[in-house]
Amino acid sequence: MRNVRPDALVFDLDGTLWDAAAASAEGWNHALEELGMPARVSVDEIRSVSGTPFEGCVAILLSKLGPPSDRLLRSLEAHERAVLEETGGALYPGVAEGLQLLAEVHPLYVVSNCPDWYLKAFLRSSGLRDRFTGWDCHGASGLPKAVMLQNLMRRCVLQAAVYLGDTQGDQEAAAAAGMTFVHARYGFGDLGEDCDPTVRGHTGGSQVPAVDSFTEFAGLFLADTE
Repeated sequence: MRNVRPDALVFDLDGTLWDAAAASAEGWNHALEELGMPARVSVDEIRSVSGTPFEGCVAILLSKLGPPSDRLLRSLEAHERAVLEETGGALYPGVAEGLQLLAEVHPLYVVSNCPDWYLKAFLRSSGLRDRFTGWDCHGASGLPKAVMLQNLMRRCVLQAAVYLGDTQGDQEAAAAAGMTFVHARYGFGDLGEDCDPTVRGHTGGSQVPAVDSFTEFAGLFLADTE
């Protein structure tokens, strides 16, 4: 990784800061049952579409039902929201402690393809809202993740931001915005041979630096302040 102290740390949400797939799957299945539709989704299926905007997730996972109707979309979102706001998601180990320490030395941001209400539910239920300088999501801006990251770089006059995410889409968006990407290998995505576990020794080239836990990531960017 480049030997430049970052001027901001930016985070994906699902598969990076928390895992709310169980709550989402429960909500979707409640909706499908209520509508009498012959389909159900699993937790792993929800995880498999992490990083995709809501309508895209529905189109992928419920393709056998045909083009999703407005009624279906509204019901899925309403039931998912009800469950998520009641139960929340599970923070990955080290996230709460790591963000508290990182926020003391770096500006922190969240940029996700999730709905606006979903991001707000995360900030509220996690108790981490005050750790972040700012955030953006597809549900609020309607923009692709790459554009949201580009806008963040421009708006906050950032030159050396780092983006932590878990999917190929996260990597591509970070590259488009000129951000250094670190792969959260503990999350949902897999970058295969492009991923390099030796983060400290990474100086460029074709491989992507990776971490196996949020604690490992936090340690890297706390160490550069000592």
